[in-house]
Amino acid sequence: MRSYYVYLGVPRAQKDPWECTATSVGYERVRPGSPYPPRRHPVDHHFDWEHGRVLAAYQFVYVTEGQGTFESEVSPKRHRIEAGDVMTLLPGVWHRYAPDPKTGWVEQWIECCGPALDRARNAHLLRPEQPVWGVGLPSELLQAFERCHALAQQRSSGVQALLSTMGLHLLAILLRARRRHTGAPGIIDHKIQQVQELLARRYHEQLNLEQLARELNVSYSSFRQAFKAQTGVSPKQYQVQIRLHKAQDFLANTPKSVGEIAEILGFDSAFHLSKQFKEHIGLAPQAWRKKLVGQGMFFSKKRS
Repeated sequence: MRSYYVYLGVPRAQKDPWECTATSVGYERVRPGSPYPPRRHPVDHHFDWEHGRVLAAYQFVYVTEGQGTFESEVSPKRHRIEAGDVMTLLPGVWHRYAPDPKTGWVEQWIECCGPALDRARNAHLLRPEQPVWGVGLPSELLQAFERCHALAQQRSSGVQALLSTMGLHLLAILLRARRRHTGAPGIIDHKIQQVQELLARRYHEQLNLEQLARELNVSYSSFRQAFKAQTGVSPKQYQVQIRLHKAQDFLANTPKSVGEIAEILGFDSAFHLSKQFKEHIGLAPQAWRKKLVGQGMFFSKKRS
């Protein structure tokens, strides 16, 4: 593939429904001994080793050949970059990186911004103190980047929206590849999946999650840590999310009262449901239902 880069900017006309907007994609083969970066990028992205840079968006830089070095203001050490490593660059964090002059490298990247990425950061899935991920060279990741490059070079309308969805797709692949490459125990992964399925099936029950971990023959602290690393939330928060999703279903598709829904879902009271609902959804249950009524989306017995 030939080296290229595309900077798309943030559209102002409409809000991205995916809450993730791709702003840059590129591929660069840096030959041994070549100056770096080899070409001039926009002023808010260009940098040299002496000065480094700070980005306003999230960027994933995947090195697939060669070696190099990475540093940031948050990470406590200089990182050696090898083929199969991803540098995760976060907004507002100073950093710098460069290929080894003896080997050069091949880098490819996608840059995105939006609430979806912010939530991943708040959930500690993206952490400035862990900027380099060893993910290896899995075919699904390489193919996803190839898809991005093919889209980016079309230069046609609608491409940015497609690249934006690819940004979320790549983040999911990267997180899974990181877990696999770092040797996360397959047994723990299987137990996490078991608990997710159980919570989805028995969402209305008052489950003792510590007892559940003991039944799975793992310590709760280790299990909770692994669960959060994989899902972004604790087991208890995951259970709450499922219940709130079910609450939305009941509010949208039945005439049941908030008290009735709270009892069905296992909340302590209607007040408890309302508090959790407003905290996570942004509106009280009745206000959320009223909004659906205004949009003509609320359940009605009169409908055919």
